Amino acid sequence: MAPSSKAAPGQKLEDRFLLLEEIGHGGMATVFKARDLANGGCFVAVKVPLPQYASGIGSWSMTQREAEIGASLDHPSILHFVPLGRRPSNLVVTEFIAGPTLAARIAAGGPLPEPEALSIGSRLCDAVQYLHDRQIVHYDLKPSNVILGEDGSLRLIDFGLAHSLQRGRFSLGGPGPAIATSDYAAPEQIRRRRGQASVDIYAIGAILYEMLTGHPPFEGDDPFAVASARRIGDPKGLRVHESTVSVEVEEIVLRALRRDPRERYPSASALKADLDHPSLVCVSGLASRLVEATPWRRRRRWIRYVATVGVAPIAVLAAAFRLLWWYFERRR
Repeated sequence: MAPSSKAAPGQKLEDRFLLLEEIGHGGMATVFKARDLANGGCFVAVKVPLPQYASGIGSWSMTQREAEIGASLDHPSILHFVPLGRRPSNLVVTEFIAGPTLAARIAAGGPLPEPEALSIGSRLCDAVQYLHDRQIVHYDLKPSNVILGEDGSLRLIDFGLAHSLQRGRFSLGGPGPAIATSDYAAPEQIRRRRGQASVDIYAIGAILYEMLTGHPPFEGDDPFAVASARRIGDPKGLRVHESTVSVEVEEIVLRALRRDPRERYPSASALKADLDHPSLVCVSGLASRLVEATPWRRRRRWIRYVATVGVAPIAVLAAAFRLLWWYFERRR
């Protein structure tokens, strides 16, 4: 069966991968647990593009980039990619890891104990620093892209939006969702500015926030309002949601979530160092200086804009009238 048609369990792709069950579904692809018949029948995960994207140039480019980036990675906390040889393919195949995603873990049990959340965050930082050392930005870090293995391991997955800083600009356009999930996207991503390594730092902060409180930093029914709040305000302090969070850990997370990239941690390794030794963190009182993203602030910005646009032409006309009056007065 060609991967451009609707894939389903029981079907064989590229005469090699026998699909067993669907284990994930996204905006552009479906992920199946499968058997690799060319490798002893071992279990693998196969990402198959949805039919409407399978033959598109943008989807093909993203698949090839993901496969190319994945093939260059070798880290215990990053999903291992299965090489497909030289034959062109619009499939992405990786090892299969049994275990829930971090998103499922939070949904099932609520906030994680602080030591567990810090351990997961530390290992995630280690994986992200490995990427950044190779000039790769993941660009879509979120709890559903972290698998907690049944053996206690952790795997960072889904490099569909990842890009290499050495390859120049990364286009946010494409055949499907153009930006990382808004709950975890940095303000500069929402403004559609070029993403640097600091966007991953922000996303780790958002993941830590949700692990410790059970809530994303910003939430609401309207994704556009959530995105706007992220650009103009700060999240509530973690201890507002969960009083058991220590002030040192709250300081760490809020620093990672600073709106200005220059005020965040300079690297994932620096963030990891504080997560590993939170008692050594100097508390600066970030939680007491947070700016709430209220509707009034948004309205005030709109009023400023209208006032500027409306008053400027009037001021120009008044100046022109005064100039004409002065001219004719001189002619008398």
